[in-house]
Amino acid sequence: MCRVWIGWCRLVVSLYGGFRVGTTHLYRVDSLKMQNKIGLSCGLIFKEVVVSQQMGAVSSYMRDVGLRSLAFQPPPCAYTLGQCETISTVRGERVALKLYTPQSKLLDDTKQRWIARRQYEDTKLLCIFSHGNADDLSTSALYSQWLADSLDMNVVCYDYKGYGNSESGVTTEHSMNEALETVFDLAVTRMGVPVHKVVLFGKSIGTGPTVFVASRGHEVAGVVLVSPLASGVRVLSGWSHVPQLLLHSADAVFMPSIERITHVHVPVCIIHGLNDAVIDVANARALSAACSCRAAYPGLYLPGGHNDLETKHGAEIIAHVGEFLRYGQKVWTARI
Repeated sequence: MCRVWIGWCRLVVSLYGGFRVGTTHLYRVDSLKMQNKIGLSCGLIFKEVVVSQQMGAVSSYMRDVGLRSLAFQPPPCAYTLGQCETISTVRGERVALKLYTPQSKLLDDTKQRWIARRQYEDTKLLCIFSHGNADDLSTSALYSQWLADSLDMNVVCYDYKGYGNSESGVTTEHSMNEALETVFDLAVTRMGVPVHKVVLFGKSIGTGPTVFVASRGHEVAGVVLVSPLASGVRVLSGWSHVPQLLLHSADAVFMPSIERITHVHVPVCIIHGLNDAVIDVANARALSAACSCRAAYPGLYLPGGHNDLETKHGAEIIAHVGEFLRYGQKVWTARI
């Protein structure tokens, strides 16, 4: 126990030691032993950790982050620009995305209106899906269509910077958040999708930007988190023995969903594998415990790992999410 505490103390000191306001220092965290967990590596390098309060939500991101090869693991791009759509972030960076509609691979009316950026007139929910670390639009196509078909909703999947045909370059937490914000803005502002008809759905590392956008006060239909991480540092083993003061400081370094989820005030559905060796189920339980009473919803914990939940328990997951979405619509109706 003592060794664990000492190790964590060294970690936090290495993260924050030498920090100076208004200047940028380069730190190398050689002590991190990420055990190849969801894209965080012992070669983590970053510049200036910024922690601030914005719009009532905790905003923590790494500027000019340079994560080495294990930090993010985009697969080789297997689709062309002609097989997706693109939009631009406020900084002019390209985001590749694609819309999936239920039981249809044809260019139906909803897809035509979406591509033409005409008013969204479909009465179905629109799910914005943030995929996992080693996926992109191509490898997420079957999953996205499965969600659309099984839950009778439209699904938009997109790629982060550095993935697929989105803007090339280094993937960062900030760029992931910005990509999802751009897709959300396209749906709500430009396409006119009612906010209460939008579902934010994240899987694995994709739960980071999902919680971030949900914490901005949007009254969406609901938030679904599959195999979520509470924070980057909580992917490490042994974090449950760390004093809360140190853990809170370390959480802020990367994807502090454990802090941000306290600012989510719409229903949150959490699904996790009990035998997940990549992101321990304790992450999901911690997030669930941190949810406000308005966001609380019974979680679904299944005997499975990180990458086989849907294969082994697809029917149970769809039934649970379907019931959750119906609950979310009832909650919204009760508010009006």
